[in-house]
Amino acid sequence: MKNFKFTLKAWPVITIVTIGLCFLTQCAAKIFGVNLPDQANVELVRNVILHMFDTEKNFISAAFLILQVIVLLPILEEFIFRYLLVRLPLNFAKLKFSSRILFSTEGALAILSSILFSAAHYIAQPFPDSAFVALFFFGVAQCMLYRKTLNIWCPILNHALFNLTNLILALTLTELG
Repeated sequence: MKNFKFTLKAWPVITIVTIGLCFLTQCAAKIFGVNLPDQANVELVRNVILHMFDTEKNFISAAFLILQVIVLLPILEEFIFRYLLVRLPLNFAKLKFSSRILFSTEGALAILSSILFSAAHYIAQPFPDSAFVALFFFGVAQCMLYRKTLNIWCPILNHALFNLTNLILALTLTELG
C-alpha cells in the first residue's frame, strides 16, 4: 500500500514532466527547423484521425487506432519490456531491487530492456539515431519508475500519457506548421 501512496503522490509530477518533455522536444525541433520524421504508425494514426469524420468507417478506424496507441500498446510494451525483461528475471533469480542500480544485475537488465525497446520501435520503422537514443532514455526512465513504485501500472499509465501527448502534439503541430 505504501508504494501505491507514493504513486498517487508522484503522479502529478510524473504527468507534468512527461508532458513537458514531449512539448519541449517538439517545440525545440520546430524552433531550430529540425523536421522530426514520423514513425509509420504515428503517420498512419495522424492521417486516420485527421479524416475520422469523413465517413463512419473512418471514425470507427480512428477509434480503434486511438485505443491501440493509447491503451493496448502501452500495456503490451510495458509488460514485455519492464515486467518480463526486468522484474521476472530478478524474481526468478530471487534478487531484490538494488540500491546500487548502476552496477547491478537490475541495471544491466534495465539497459538491455531499454535497448530492445528502442530496437523494437526502430524495426517497426527506421528513424534517426537521435530518436533511438531518446526512446532508450524513455525506456530507462520507465524502468526507474517501475523500480521506484514496484507497480507495473505506473509505467503503463506514463507510457499511455506519453503516447497521447505525442499524438496530440503531432496533430496540433502539423496543423500549425
